[in-house]
Amino acid sequence: MGETGRELTLDDLPRLPLFKLVDPDGRDVFQETEVGGERAEVGALFSDRELAGEFSAGAAAHGMEDLSGLDPRELSDWGAVEVYALSGADFVLVVSEGGAGLFHAGDVAQKAEEMSGEIPFPLYMFSDERGEAPLVSVEVDDGEVLVAALFSSPEKASDFRELATHLDLPGSLGTIEDRDGLRRHALIAREAGATYAVVDPASGLTEAIPIEELLEA
Repeated sequence: MGETGRELTLDDLPRLPLFKLVDPDGRDVFQETEVGGERAEVGALFSDRELAGEFSAGAAAHGMEDLSGLDPRELSDWGAVEVYALSGADFVLVVSEGGAGLFHAGDVAQKAEEMSGEIPFPLYMFSDERGEAPLVSVEVDDGEVLVAALFSSPEKASDFRELATHLDLPGSLGTIEDRDGLRRHALIAREAGATYAVVDPASGLTEAIPIEELLEA
């Protein structure tokens, strides 16, 4: 395990997905150690799967034997991060390529709750050779609605394309960098007939956002 770099603050929490460490039965594992002169249980979150695996492989050499030889497990939304932070640890160590920080578990849970309503820029969308983003038709109880499909990472866009081969989605991606870009995309999508936008739409309309709300964001 290499140097972790600068000290992170809660505002530096990495983008989703985050990764925790679990035992072979899928149970969370915490390191029992001393923090501020008192015994404490410390969990760990990582910015990517490889970093989590690297950390666990070298944990014993850094005095964190309880976290040695564990498997990374993805936390794909802030709700899952909040649940993890409240699952028994006193502190949570957050490790990214840019640095590391040790935080009270309750503070991490509160920050995750705040982040749950945030839009994870940059966003990605399928884009054809003309730069246009096709809408996705989704079945609902009384028919079909057109949805602007957005993705929090290129990997999630690729996974969706593989699951939805029948949609013949373009192979290239466009990027939305900020709220102004999202409003412009929402306006174009509304004019094309979209009713909703969905970030990472594998679960259908569960987390659908009305297009009108994005125009007002």
